[in-house]
Amino acid sequence: MQGVLSTVPRTRTDLHDWIETRWFPLLLGGAIALLVAGTGYQFLDHPWYVSDDSALFQHGGWYVTQGATPYVDFWDLKPPLIYAVTTPLAFFSGGNVAVLHVLSVVVAAAAIVAGVTFVGVINYRLTGDGVASLAAGWTVFVVTTLFTYPWAGIRPKYMALCFGALALLLAVEDRSLASGAAAAATAGFWHLGAPLALLVIAMGYADDGRLGLQRALAGGALVTVLVVAPFALTGNLVPLFVEVVLTPLYGAGEYSLASRLLEPIYEIGWGIAIFPLGIYGWFLASDGDWSQYWWVAVGGIGYQVLFFVEMAGAIDAVMAAPFAALGVGAVAAETRTPSRRVLLLGLVVLLVASSLHWNEAATTPVRDELADLQESFGTVEYGPLADRPPGVPSMQTIYWEQRRPATCHYRMDKKQRAFVYATGGTLQEPTCGQWPFDDPPLPWLADAVTPW
Repeated sequence: MQGVLSTVPRTRTDLHDWIETRWFPLLLGGAIALLVAGTGYQFLDHPWYVSDDSALFQHGGWYVTQGATPYVDFWDLKPPLIYAVTTPLAFFSGGNVAVLHVLSVVVAAAAIVAGVTFVGVINYRLTGDGVASLAAGWTVFVVTTLFTYPWAGIRPKYMALCFGALALLLAVEDRSLASGAAAAATAGFWHLGAPLALLVIAMGYADDGRLGLQRALAGGALVTVLVVAPFALTGNLVPLFVEVVLTPLYGAGEYSLASRLLEPIYEIGWGIAIFPLGIYGWFLASDGDWSQYWWVAVGGIGYQVLFFVEMAGAIDAVMAAPFAALGVGAVAAETRTPSRRVLLLGLVVLLVASSLHWNEAATTPVRDELADLQESFGTVEYGPLADRPPGVPSMQTIYWEQRRPATCHYRMDKKQRAFVYATGGTLQEPTCGQWPFDDPPLPWLADAVTPW
């Protein structure tokens, strides 16, 4: 008994030393525990719920096993790699969509755990400080939907977090080829992974010159070819381009600046403090020498701007949060005394808990007042939308009953309806992806990208 008591930390310095030697299992174990607790609680509270988006991705995976073609037999504006995940899951589920849902939830949770762990490991590569790396990894969880929403099914943004953080880790370790491949995979899950691919290419060049640049480009090109080749070989490049590239351009919402400024606070809560703290960390760690942290600052600033512009929910911070987390890790590493590092780690835990309360508590008076204030400034408007046909079943009905809809349009989100309206289409087409303009694709594209 005396031996056990002697290992219990008695001071903040003792606690710091205890964490420092166990930071990785604490990071990984804490992430797993949080995902298991959040997913398990929500699943028991709302059993077998699947969100509209997740229902589309999971149903799409099952539909492909039945011979359907993405972007032709069903409309989607997300890049295609999510179906490279859900289609094998559908196959292994044996056509049972309940099993498919469970597998999708497990994969989603595993991707988030991996992404958070990669962030912590990146911080350790940069700082060599275990406590700071634990703080950096756990900081990502201020985006509470990462551990309170995977129970509703798989989403591409979970996969983007995983592959994006992996790409950065590989780049930090000077593995440019693999880093470029992982970054391209990130873009293959979510459009906003594309800037990360550019960042990784720049990191390769900064570290290894032309050779690093060439390797990063080669890795990215290889993955891009593998993703696009099935569509090219089946003559479905046009549907892929129309829905994945053009639709987001036409489906951009309009909003007031005042409402937009309140949106991050409304979505994340008190945990929003990690972003200014992270920015401070970038400059603190650089200390006039940007050779190690320049990419953290560039990526962080870029993704915070994109989060502000594209934000449609807290989950859209999933690419910005890792960069802010690395800034928090830098602050912790630069803190002078071990006891203060422990206090900063405690602050991170407090911010995660406060964001969870902000979003999930039974009563949230401050959040509700903020919502009313935000609405007074105006909500996001998508302009004219194609009318939703009557009698379209919900995505949950389509998923659980394994329906094969007569029309390719059945998700019916606002961006989709805005694009169909703008291009004079209809939501009752049996197949999707037709070229919507008078000029053929190549002349149209050449005219669109040339200034003359």
